Amino acid sequence: SCSCLESLGGGKFPGGEVALSHGLANGEHCIAMARLKFDKYFKRKALQLLHSFPLDTRLKDGSLFWQSPKRPPSPIEFDLNDTLHFNFVVSAARLYAEIYNITYSEKDLSLESVSRMLSEITIPEYQPAEKRIETDENVKKPDQMKLSVSSEEEREAIAQLEEAISVDHVTPEWLRMTPLVFEKDDDANGHMDFVAAASSLRARMYAIEVADRLKTKRIAGKIIPAIATATAAVAGLVSLELVKIAGRFGFESLNNCFFNLAIPVVLLTEAAPVKKTQIRDDISFSIWDRWVVCGHQDFTLSEFINAVREQYGIEPTMVVHGVKMLYVPVMPGHNKRLKLTMQKLIKPSAERRYVDLTVSFAPESDGDEDLPGPPVRYYFRPDEDTYIA
Repeated sequence: SCSCLESLGGGKFPGGEVALSHGLANGEHCIAMARLKFDKYFKRKALQLLHSFPLDTRLKDGSLFWQSPKRPPSPIEFDLNDTLHFNFVVSAARLYAEIYNITYSEKDLSLESVSRMLSEITIPEYQPAEKRIETDENVKKPDQMKLSVSSEEEREAIAQLEEAISVDHVTPEWLRMTPLVFEKDDDANGHMDFVAAASSLRARMYAIEVADRLKTKRIAGKIIPAIATATAAVAGLVSLELVKIAGRFGFESLNNCFFNLAIPVVLLTEAAPVKKTQIRDDISFSIWDRWVVCGHQDFTLSEFINAVREQYGIEPTMVVHGVKMLYVPVMPGHNKRLKLTMQKLIKPSAERRYVDLTVSFAPESDGDEDLPGPPVRYYFRPDEDTYIA
C-alpha cells in the first residue's frame, strides 16, 4: 500500500503505468489521491513557480516580475485541523470514489477515519523541476492536436494494459470509470463542496479574498445573482398574487411584474383580461379553457360529435388528432367513419387515458370559415380522475 501511494505521488496518475497497475481499489486510495492532489495544486505548483521566478525576479525593462496585478503564490502546508483543508480532501475523495465506482460510508469520511488514513501516507519531498516557463503572452503556443503519439508509445501502453488485466487482483470492473457531470444545484453530490474548497484554497494561496459558498455557486453556474435574490423575489410576488386570489380581492387588484435586479428595476402593471374568442353570442373560450368528453370502449365518432353538441351547444365540423384528420365531412369516405369507435380511430396505447383533439365548428353564416374551438380532451374511459389534467 505504501509503495502504491508513493508511486501515485509521481504525477503520472491517472494515465500511464501507474493508473493501470495502481488503480483506485478502495476508500483509502481515494483519500490518498485527494491528499496528493492537495499537495500538488496548493504547495508544489506554488513552490515551482517561486523556483522559476523568485520574488526578486526582474523583467528585461528592469521592472519587478511580481508586481500588481500579478501576485506571488504562497505554498500551503497541509493541516488536517484546518476545516478548508479537510473539506478539500473529503470532497475530492468522494469524487474519486464516484468515478471509480467505489462504495463508501459517511463514517469512512469522518475526521477520525481520514486522520488515520492520512497518517499512513508518505508524501514525497518536493524536487524543483528545471523547466522554462514562457512569460510572453504574444508567443504562439504549440498546437497540442499536432503532437502525435509514436507507435512505440502505443505498443507500450497496450502492453501495460494487458499486463494489468492479467494480474489476479486487477479486473475489467476495477478499471472501469464513470464520468461525472457537474451539477451545482444538487448539494448531495458533493460537486459544489469540491469547487468551493478548491477555489477558496487557491484564493488563499494568492492572498485573494475568499468567496463564500453562495457566491461560488453563482460563479460556477455562470448566471446573474439569482439564487437568493431573483428566485426569492419571484416566490414572494407569486405568493402575494395567490393571497389576492384566495381572498377573492377582485381582478383589478391583480398585477403583472417585470424586474431586473442587476440594473435594478421593478415594474408593476395592472393585469389585462385574458383574450376570449367568440364562437357564438353565448359561447366563447380563452387559452385557459379545455372542454372534456368522457367515452368508453365502444364510444363511436358519431357519439363523440353528439356529446360535444349536447354538452357545449355547437355543431362540430372537423375533428383532428395531431396531424391525423379523424373526421372531415368533405373528405371521401369520412362519413363512414362516424360508425367507427374512437378507440379504433385513434389506436391509443394500453396505458393512454386520454387524447387532446382539435375540433372546429360550423360558422354562423354560409361562406364563412369554420370557427376554431378550445382543445377537447377525450377520455377513453370514465374514472374518478377523469377531470384531473
